[in-house]
Amino acid sequence: MAGVKTAKDGIRSIVKIGYDGTVYKTFRGTDRDKRFANEVHVLQVLEARGCEFVPRLLDHDEETLTIATTNCGAPVEKLSETKTKELFDSLEDEYGVIHEDPFDRNITYNERLGRFCIIDFELAEVIDAKDENLNREANRTLSWCGLTRDGKRREGNQDNLSVFASETGQAKECELNGEKSIDEAGLIFAVSDGMGGHGGGEVASAVIVQELHRYLPAMMGDFKGNAQPLKLLESAVQSVNAHVGRVAKTDFRLENMGATLVCGLFYRTGLHFAHVGDSRMYRFRDDELKQLTHDHSFVGHLFQSGQINEREARMHPQRNILSQAVGARSSKVHPQVDHSTLQDGDWFLICSDGVIDGLWNKNIAEAFRDGVEKKQSAEEVAERLMEWSYSEAGKDDTTLFVVKVQG
Repeated sequence: MAGVKTAKDGIRSIVKIGYDGTVYKTFRGTDRDKRFANEVHVLQVLEARGCEFVPRLLDHDEETLTIATTNCGAPVEKLSETKTKELFDSLEDEYGVIHEDPFDRNITYNERLGRFCIIDFELAEVIDAKDENLNREANRTLSWCGLTRDGKRREGNQDNLSVFASETGQAKECELNGEKSIDEAGLIFAVSDGMGGHGGGEVASAVIVQELHRYLPAMMGDFKGNAQPLKLLESAVQSVNAHVGRVAKTDFRLENMGATLVCGLFYRTGLHFAHVGDSRMYRFRDDELKQLTHDHSFVGHLFQSGQINEREARMHPQRNILSQAVGARSSKVHPQVDHSTLQDGDWFLICSDGVIDGLWNKNIAEAFRDGVEKKQSAEEVAERLMEWSYSEAGKDDTTLFVVKVQG
């Protein structure tokens, strides 16, 4: 393993950190094969049960007794007994795993997640989770439908959308209407809404999607997990922004071009996403709609902080003025990056602001609610959202993905 540093060299294991943050743990000493197998099993169960404050198992080698996991941050120097007990009790009560070594030496702090995490599960015991739904195997399949329509106020379409996988480090474009398991490899969904005169918006959104096709497979391989997916998505957006800036310099008519971007990596039991601008991502779960992204605008900030409501945001005279976008002469962008667990029955909407112009949040929730009650496909829900939005507004280009998670 080139480019690694040793973080721990003990009797029971040696732990090394790769240049990309991947944690490699090789088991030593008494019962090393049993402890190796147990930690693999426990991490697989915790992932299946959607636990977010533990490492994700990326790979394991039975010959060398080595596991590779995501990085949960730096060890804490000291944590109160109350907080330590709270963390380990949550692991047992919510996810059915008894750690068997419940001390602060097995707790880290993940700055990117903004929370404490638990590590080292070689002695842990799996019990039945109190929530029966968590005791099922995590087999995740996505079905999706992507649609776009030209706006009425101008010719052409400045939006772009794409869903793609990766094979041997090369992007593999998928159909806009499809179904695929994400147990073995992930999928990227992306929507970009361009801006800029003389066709600059259309060029910008196309360049952004093309650069994502190049960058993400090259950095992630076959989308089979990464030690620091949020950091990688953030780097991808920075790379895309720089590339749009270089292209803009090739033609004075493109110098102000830019675009929004929302992209999500769906893999196994998790979604990691990055976002710039006012295109959006929503999740519908258990009859509740949640906006996962927040608009990068003054109005978006007011709404996010609770200073104005949805009606006031929609009527605000500055609602379309963005505080940042990809390109648009920006030397650096600060994308929102975040993650969400995936549960059987989740629905996601990834869309440009053309959809939001026509639909209130309650309308989006109603479309998903009807889809659940009538057992509709992703395509049926997507078509309803598109027709409803376009009939209510339709001036701007209207683009969306509807993604359905199935166990």
